[in-house]
Amino acid sequence: MDNRITLVRNYGIMLRETQTFSNDYLIKQLPVSTAFVDKKFNIIHASDKWITDFDFSNRDVIGMSLFELFKDISKSWKKELNSVIKGQAMISGVENFFDSQNNEKWFEWVNVPWYDAQENIIGVIIQTKDISDTIFDDVKLEKLEVLFKDKSKISKIGGWEYDAVKDKLTWCKITKKLHEVPEDFEPDVEIGINFYKEGYSRNTIAMAVDNAMTKGVTWNETLQLITAKGKEISVITTGKPVFKNEKFLGLIGTFQDITDEVLNKAKTEEQERIFSSIFNSSYQFTAILDTEGTFLEINETALQFSDLKQEDIINKKFWDAYWWPIPDMVKEGLKQVITAAAQGEFMRNEIVVLDKNKQPIPVDFSLKPIYNEEGSVVSLLAEGRMIKEMVEARQKLKISEQKFRSLYELSPIAYILSDFETGEILDFNSSFEQATAYGKGDMENLRYADLVPDSSKHKLINFLKEVDLKGTYGPFEHKFCKKDGTTYPVLISGSLVGNKKGRKLLWSTAQDISEVKKKEKQIREEQKLLKTLIDNLPLNVYIKDLESRKVLVNKSELIYCGFKEEAEVLGKNDFDFYDETSASISREEDLNVMNSLNPILGKETISVKKDGGLTKFMTSKIPLIGPDGKANGLIGISMDISDLKQQEQELRDLINVTSIQNKQLINFAHIVSHNLRSHTANFSMLLEFLVDEKDANEQANLIKMLTEASDNLLDTLDNLNEVVAISTNLNLDKKPVNLYEKIEAAEKNLAAFLKKNNAKIINKIPDETYIKVIPAYIDSILMNFITNAVKYKDDSRDPVIKLTVSNNEKYTILSIEDNGLGIDLNKYGKKLFGMYKTFHDNSDARGIGLYITKNQIEAMNGKVMACSEVGKGTTFNIYFNDKT
Repeated sequence: MDNRITLVRNYGIMLRETQTFSNDYLIKQLPVSTAFVDKKFNIIHASDKWITDFDFSNRDVIGMSLFELFKDISKSWKKELNSVIKGQAMISGVENFFDSQNNEKWFEWVNVPWYDAQENIIGVIIQTKDISDTIFDDVKLEKLEVLFKDKSKISKIGGWEYDAVKDKLTWCKITKKLHEVPEDFEPDVEIGINFYKEGYSRNTIAMAVDNAMTKGVTWNETLQLITAKGKEISVITTGKPVFKNEKFLGLIGTFQDITDEVLNKAKTEEQERIFSSIFNSSYQFTAILDTEGTFLEINETALQFSDLKQEDIINKKFWDAYWWPIPDMVKEGLKQVITAAAQGEFMRNEIVVLDKNKQPIPVDFSLKPIYNEEGSVVSLLAEGRMIKEMVEARQKLKISEQKFRSLYELSPIAYILSDFETGEILDFNSSFEQATAYGKGDMENLRYADLVPDSSKHKLINFLKEVDLKGTYGPFEHKFCKKDGTTYPVLISGSLVGNKKGRKLLWSTAQDISEVKKKEKQIREEQKLLKTLIDNLPLNVYIKDLESRKVLVNKSELIYCGFKEEAEVLGKNDFDFYDETSASISREEDLNVMNSLNPILGKETISVKKDGGLTKFMTSKIPLIGPDGKANGLIGISMDISDLKQQEQELRDLINVTSIQNKQLINFAHIVSHNLRSHTANFSMLLEFLVDEKDANEQANLIKMLTEASDNLLDTLDNLNEVVAISTNLNLDKKPVNLYEKIEAAEKNLAAFLKKNNAKIINKIPDETYIKVIPAYIDSILMNFITNAVKYKDDSRDPVIKLTVSNNEKYTILSIEDNGLGIDLNKYGKKLFGMYKTFHDNSDARGIGLYITKNQIEAMNGKVMACSEVGKGTTFNIYFNDKT
């Protein structure tokens, strides 16, 4: 390259001496590919090698434009050529082109100024060198190096390549298989990116590709991908950009499915987490030792007990641990225990250890051998369970035995110990004495049968049989006799016990329930009063248990369920009365109320019976909270609001009708104002042209245009009359109209306006295109968008409006594209279709056109969208709903 630069500089010196060459053959025979171009970039001189290198042998290139010869020349080279014309000394670079056989060629170039004798720049001297072989060899080598490095790390990997020059993405068979696409599938960059899972993965790969193309950054990412068959997989994707002399040539990379590895890793981590959680959350002191007694692991419970850290314990000997109270004496014993466990023995004993405060704590200690698959002991499991409570319990047992006698005597419940076989009373407590007036002196002659009145003797025989069979009886209500012969109600229960002599003894308890019986009678009377009250409420009232079974209903609920007797309803749930959906919703509500203890108050619900009957209720559900603070059921209160809801719907329908009619009235007023104004303006301009026109032929043409405008005005009035006729109907009638003809009519209506502004309409709509619309609305829509395109034209160019059409499953899409001023959507996008919103300084802008048009489109169940660029123009896409 340095030789060519020197040669060019020599040319510069030579060419400053004269503008013309008497020896033109000298340039033609130059060994370096060289061309001279003037300031207009026309070829003035060219060496034979330059013509051959660029395959111009069959063309007379002298006098031709450089840009005509190289139609695909890059913007950067054009810019650099201009820089040389302006005086930059020398610029070099690399470009590519395709010859007449469509073969890609690469050349290296140097541009220097071409001076005349007066040191004026009169053009550019261009020297080039064909470097295609070097480029292709370098790229191929770079690709091989990348693929070799990647494949040395992982196996069964798919490869891919993107050729930026041909804009072509290529996948190998493995990559296509991983994407679950057929072998003849042809991807592109956008398709490849869209395979990645939406969100983080897709954003990451899109940014990686962009950074590679623009900044030369390689990537290696682990991401999620959705295959063509909808399967989610985890992949490692790599990519590397390929550049030559700072020109981007393409991308190469690899692709590997690592789903199994990700799942296995997650499973292993979960297992380790579970083990660690169990190991550390155990209430026991747990450690793992090697067979020599060295700590390998220890759980948090043991560390917290001794206020130590892992580093204080791990890799130290078991007998050197902090917690042994008598190290010298215990150490040798512990070594023997370790040795025995290492030989396969299970060791267990009660010992005393010191806690973090050096307080002695009794512990149930065990040491278990851990075996490998070959049956050899490989480690030891040391466990310690604090038994402080158990030791204390032993001590307390004796105390409790002493206390039992005191509690036995002081209990408000009567205890009786009797011989099961003979009925002899062997012992009783003070409560029995107080209730019956029997004393310890009466015990010798007292029998269990003496406590039962004659009327209940048969019950005594039955419960003794039950005791003999089951070993227990009760609790059930019974009557006991006092010493004076009077009786009182008791709740009795008991069980058989045996003594060391094999004697069968009967322990019985008898609780005086005289007061309880009085309370029960009072409660029954209160329940009767409450039942009378709720039965006469004009509401449905019920109580449910935890399984949502009804345990109480009032008359209104009973009647609603379609039954006469409570027994037909009680014990049943909503699935017995309503359809599956209504019952499931009700059950879910019940569970939520009973679990959260939060009531549902005044909620509107709909219940559908199995016969299809539907009722709307205002429902409240309140949890029944027991003494333990938990719900044991709920109270439900429902009021039938079906009639109220019907009246409410009728009122809402009336409001909707009024609102729709009002909106139609406003739309109609705007249509009249806007459309008639357009016709009036057209008439006015045509008449002005007619008054000023002297040519008879042109006058005839203007009269014809006035006639057509008059006819179109009559059509508009007919359509407006139709809007008036259907405005009283909620459902505006849409009709199929020929879109092409509607656009032609709009163009005729605006002929004078378009002519005055030198505006051109390009109607690309096929003749047979029909859309379902309200005719008056489509006229107004077309008028608005076309006049707006002309009103907001760019003064530097004549307005051009292009209309095209496309379709999807639901819509026919009309696109109206102009080359006007454009709109800053970042600034005005949210206000674009607002009423009285203007975005330019036009004096006649009223900010109503787009608002009317949007409402008309939406009234036909359509929509409108805009895309715009300031200084270039705007495109409005109108979606006409063909389905509704």
